[in-house]
Amino acid sequence: MIRNHKELKIKTFDVLIIGGGITGACIAHDAALRGFKVALIEKADFGGYTSSASSKLIHGGIRYLPKLQFLKVRESAKERAIFQNVAPHLTYYIPFIVPTSDKSLIKGKPALKVALGIYKMICAGFNHIIRDEKKKVPAASFYSRHEIIKKFPEIRSLQGLSGGQVFFESHMMSSERMTLAFLKTAYHNSANISNYLRAETFIEGKNRISGLTVRDQFTGNTFEISAKVIVNAAGPFIPMLNRKLNNLRLKKEITGFSKGIHIVTRPINKTYAIALVTPKKIEGFINRGGRHFFIIPWRDHSLIGTMNFPFDTHLDHVAVTKGEILKFLEEVNEVFPGAHLTQSDVRYAFAGLYPITSKVIQSDTYQGTGEYQIIDHASSDGIEGIVTVLGAKFTTARKVSEKASDLIEKKLAVPKKGCRTHIEPLLEGNILDFNRFIREKKEMYGAAIAPEIIENLIFNYGTGIDFLLRLISQNDTLGRKLCPDRKTLEVEVWNAVRHEMALTLEDVIFRRTGMGTIGHPGGQAITRAAEIMAELLNWDRDRCDSEIQRVNEHFRLFNQWNENFS
Repeated sequence: MIRNHKELKIKTFDVLIIGGGITGACIAHDAALRGFKVALIEKADFGGYTSSASSKLIHGGIRYLPKLQFLKVRESAKERAIFQNVAPHLTYYIPFIVPTSDKSLIKGKPALKVALGIYKMICAGFNHIIRDEKKKVPAASFYSRHEIIKKFPEIRSLQGLSGGQVFFESHMMSSERMTLAFLKTAYHNSANISNYLRAETFIEGKNRISGLTVRDQFTGNTFEISAKVIVNAAGPFIPMLNRKLNNLRLKKEITGFSKGIHIVTRPINKTYAIALVTPKKIEGFINRGGRHFFIIPWRDHSLIGTMNFPFDTHLDHVAVTKGEILKFLEEVNEVFPGAHLTQSDVRYAFAGLYPITSKVIQSDTYQGTGEYQIIDHASSDGIEGIVTVLGAKFTTARKVSEKASDLIEKKLAVPKKGCRTHIEPLLEGNILDFNRFIREKKEMYGAAIAPEIIENLIFNYGTGIDFLLRLISQNDTLGRKLCPDRKTLEVEVWNAVRHEMALTLEDVIFRRTGMGTIGHPGGQAITRAAEIMAELLNWDRDRCDSEIQRVNEHFRLFNQWNENFS
């Protein structure tokens, strides 16, 4: 992908999308597949806000059972199945343990078996649409107390433990690369994609929007982009943009935001995830005692989330504080004493914003909504040429984009082509037998590259591994690891700059490679990555130093209180 501002200035697009998170990325992909002339702009880097700050789950909707939202359960389960077909390299299954208790009727084995039975009926049939037999959702099983302790020894610390139900959810090694995969595919299908372009003002006519003035975040230059339909898919920034147009309305107004935080720690269990209940309340008709959080094995660490905090500061300043991490650790240890987590166990933390539409915001109750909104402002506000799309969940982003693209197609008054995103693999995801693909690549490249590195490349780049290994064969220095305890190779930095529109060191460290999202990779790795980028992007010494400084500032919080980050 290459920024093409010249085309943005001279072309009139069918659709211009504001926002490069998962919702905007999926709309760009769908619209480009339908043959529309598509442009997408993102004011920072792709997937750098809420889309990167999740539990990395493509979940099957079981979380909606307590609210009796059976249609949402089924919708999520179907989308999970579709992801296995279109992005098999970016998804894998994690076994989740839900502990049962002999001290609570609703947490007991009979109640959980009934719930799983209902869930199974709601999700019936979706395994059949998954092409690869090995990518089908494995069957759930119940284990006795003794059996479940063997699988997850730390679970013995739970009071009243009687056993555990194990079911499977689809997980991502990198939600950032999933977002990028949709954008790369849209670009491959002729969409114009650009990061670090900020939406400034709408170009207004008589009750119609015909374009957008944008600002290049690097040069400060402004220019106009013309489009027949503009889609505001800017996530938390949607209300701020809509206020520029006489306060365009949502169907359900956002009343506030909840800041959801995750922490990355030393590994607690390397195979099984566990769902645990906190004292926090959750809005719903039936629940097992409160809001859940998950401990998930992820990249040789544990990913723990989510804990929610009220948010009332600037949307661009979403960060995790020391106090929030300490409170989260306290809650995890209270609910799950076997974790024995301390400050020094925390390797990294991140936060994202989730919109709240409740009239009364309660600090002790999880109020996040799984509801998305698609608004045609010609109908709701009498202003033609603009549509707002507020996504709610990573899992349903493709479905939301399908509905949004159907609306765009109708507004453009073009022959109906229909959605193909449920059947078309993403650019590097055309793999029909994933396990065989891994075996073949290990046989092909095993003499030169370690097996675990090959697997890591496949889970990030899919069929793109062949291109990366060809580069290494031409220049063996690109095959070097950037640091001993990471699987990231120098070729990934080169590829991120040349083909994935990485323009800052933070783009590479946190979003293209994820090297920094399991903790500080060390000064040597950061410096080497900066040197590769400097050579490719013609940075001078001052620019290189400032990029390194910004990455280190990203870790500043941990440097203050955690010896692991000094």
